[in-house]
Amino acid sequence: MLMRILDLFGVAVFAISGALAGIAAQLDLLGILVLASATAVGGGWRRCA
Repeated sequence: MLMRILDLFGVAVFAISGALAGIAAQLDLLGILVLASATAVGGGWRRCA
């Protein structure tokens, strides 16, 4: 249970970092969502590999 919570927390952190990068690059909402999703999935994949 603890590992699942930590895993979800890690995905959320990657998504937030991607969203902040999108905001810093002055992207629109769609760009921010795409970048946040890509970093969350990529970060989760990288952590599992």
